[in-house]
Amino acid sequence: MILPRNLFWTLAFSLASVVAGCASQPGYAPMGAAGSGAGTGGAAGAMAGTGGGAGTATSCSAPSDAGVDAQAAGPATALEDLQRAFIELRFGMFLHFGILTYTGSWAQSNLDITQFNPTKLDPNQWAAAAVSAGMKFGVLTTRHHDGFALWDSKVSCFDVGSIPWQNGQGDVVKAYVDAFRSHGLLPGLYYSVWDTTEGVGGPNGGAVPAVTPDQLAYVKAQLTELLTNYGPIPLLIFDGWAWKMGHRQVPYDEIRALVKSLQPNCLLLDNSHLTSPWENDLAGVEEAQGNAFVPTDNQFPAVQMQKINSAGGNDWFWAPNIGGLMTVGTVIDGHLKKIEPHWGNFLLNCPPNRDGLLDDAIVTLLGQVGAAWAPDTTRPPLPAQAPQIDVAYDPVSATATSGTAANAIDGKDDWYSYSVWESSGALPQSLTVDLGQVRPDVSVFNYVPRYIPQVGESADGAITMYAIETSTDGTTFTQATSGTWPADAKMKTASFGPVAARYVRLDALAVNGTNAAATEVAIGARH
Repeated sequence: MILPRNLFWTLAFSLASVVAGCASQPGYAPMGAAGSGAGTGGAAGAMAGTGGGAGTATSCSAPSDAGVDAQAAGPATALEDLQRAFIELRFGMFLHFGILTYTGSWAQSNLDITQFNPTKLDPNQWAAAAVSAGMKFGVLTTRHHDGFALWDSKVSCFDVGSIPWQNGQGDVVKAYVDAFRSHGLLPGLYYSVWDTTEGVGGPNGGAVPAVTPDQLAYVKAQLTELLTNYGPIPLLIFDGWAWKMGHRQVPYDEIRALVKSLQPNCLLLDNSHLTSPWENDLAGVEEAQGNAFVPTDNQFPAVQMQKINSAGGNDWFWAPNIGGLMTVGTVIDGHLKKIEPHWGNFLLNCPPNRDGLLDDAIVTLLGQVGAAWAPDTTRPPLPAQAPQIDVAYDPVSATATSGTAANAIDGKDDWYSYSVWESSGALPQSLTVDLGQVRPDVSVFNYVPRYIPQVGESADGAITMYAIETSTDGTTFTQATSGTWPADAKMKTASFGPVAARYVRLDALAVNGTNAAATEVAIGARH
């Protein structure tokens, strides 16, 4: 399919408030006036180039035909085939690079983005170092929690198009994808849904405000830019989503549908703080959360992320005091050889410095790793995966025979705070999910057992015998399937149908322990 140009324009015009605030944005440095002329177009008109009043930076004007490099999405490959191909990559380079390389602290808003000035930017150096290590893919932070975009976003002026660097014509994302492809590497992208400058998900600390329609449109517009202007993107890592505001505030089903419509072969991984692939194409493990590793009993396609440095730096970004680099043995024996057997890829963060280069010490270390390591070609293939959700259907509400049903559908999971539905009283107990409307092809139900804050997954309360019932009216239910699940902490799957349903009920008939427990459930269709 071809991206409809009116989709981009629809998203752009709904963001008039973004443009209206650009001139007062801290760190905003317009490179030239754009909007002029008669009329009352205001901010929305300025995006279209027809508004009156003060001029705006070219990065904040509506995209021209040349600015939207729409591509054919191409035929979709089966999800499990994409997962199998991905885990054969084994080793990748995470690149945290942005305004935090120069100033500010984690998730700080309204930073002085004019300080971003990588005068020797050379992603070819990054790529050559990755090749020397035996890496096969990269992931670049296109926009972190602070909101600074490494490309010229047409719906923001908090980006590289609005600063003196390269006269506002710089594009780190393009330089990166071009360099990595030219070295035979796959270019993945990272995007934080949380944006403290734009206000998506609120500030760092305190209650999370509701995400507004304009903010949701802003996120969709930026994702559309990233997935239409830079060629095939095999992996998109989200952050600041499930653990910050949850998958209901920024609807998972809408974001997944958008990504897959633009790039059907792009794998999605939200840093959800769950080690099972709930509402994900891959299981993700952030090692810094509790020194976690891909579980030894893992059978999902997985990614483990960790910093190359144990000291200094600005969180995951470079800083002059960066130090405590991993040794060759720590990279190979302490990580690759532990992660690889369990169908995990190791994504090692190697932050570029203020020149836009990897430090010499990092380049040297990566070359030494590549000289001493080779993939284990005797590793068995990824185990067959249970039926997976291709099209997600977000729940709108839930009820239960006991306990707080909403905890199982809130889509919010944080290492420091998990909300869990827990039944009380004698079994059976049930959880009924309302999808908001009749869906024509419901066929997959995912169930995530209990997670404990700062501990992780737990088999306590895991449902071991179940039934799934469906209904179109909430009154008459028909059993779709039933069966047993292992008494472990892994995400469980039930597949059936497809059937038309608005309401889907999980009956807990037997559990490991006393009370049934669910951290999350997910419902959708397989294609």
